[in-house]
Amino acid sequence: MFFSIIIPTYNRSELLTQTILSVQNQTFEDWECIIVDDGSTDGTRERVEEIKKTDPRIKYIYQENAERSAARNNGIKNSSGEYICFLDSDDLYFSNHLENLKNVIESLDYPICMIINEMQIVNQTQKAASQLPPLSENIIQYLFVNPITPSRVCIHHNILEKELFDEDIVVVEDRILWMRIAENYPVFLSKHIGVKYMIHAANSVNLKGDGAIKTYKGVILGKKRYPNLFDRIGKKVEIDMNARVQTNIAYHYFLNGSKIKALFWLTKVVLTAPFHSQTKMRVFQIYSILSGKKLNLSN
Repeated sequence: MFFSIIIPTYNRSELLTQTILSVQNQTFEDWECIIVDDGSTDGTRERVEEIKKTDPRIKYIYQENAERSAARNNGIKNSSGEYICFLDSDDLYFSNHLENLKNVIESLDYPICMIINEMQIVNQTQKAASQLPPLSENIIQYLFVNPITPSRVCIHHNILEKELFDEDIVVVEDRILWMRIAENYPVFLSKHIGVKYMIHAANSVNLKGDGAIKTYKGVILGKKRYPNLFDRIGKKVEIDMNARVQTNIAYHYFLNGSKIKALFWLTKVVLTAPFHSQTKMRVFQIYSILSGKKLNLSN
């Protein structure tokens, strides 16, 4: 088996059908697709079992709800492919994605490595390519600064026998794993667009949800557990990241009607990063909240 595609899912049975279909439509056919059901209660099992009847490459694993990291790790442990790919249950592969990946891997002489590809962002009104900058010499800093969704990553199975997702870290669990891998293995960037990243209200990047709070907690725990990686990021970059995440926490509270907590987090950003390029804008946002004006949600 050349590729194992791991799809963690939780109560997304309607979206999942199209996601699986995008794998079945691949022009390269030497793959298995492992659906890890993280405790769904919406008929996900029945939907996948129906698809399995006509395609034995589709596999189904059920686990009690334990979040995405545990689901992906479960899929990894039950995979047989030489290279492991991930696909979120609300994203889609372009039909030539695995074929392009296979060609890249072959051109590199089948390395034990991590490969990142480009993606297309799709919402209700438009489509746009999301292109990463060229890989930099400080690859740890690069992977910290540029969030890379699991759907655009392919990793040799040997690496994932040693490095798994940290199940205590949420939202930034993927970013931390990519950094850990890059510390010991080569990373390549393929310019082919392989994934459609679907924007909708339930995305973890939605400001009204609690993704920013989970990101903040995840970065704090990641720094505690992997201090050697954060030493390589650089203080200025870390401060900038914290400022942006804390500002998003303020937006989260503002959108959910808690102006006092929004003021607290904006003030915290201004005090901890007074020389940040966006400090004046954040001071104005504090003024806007205090005076009852509309808040400009940008950072």
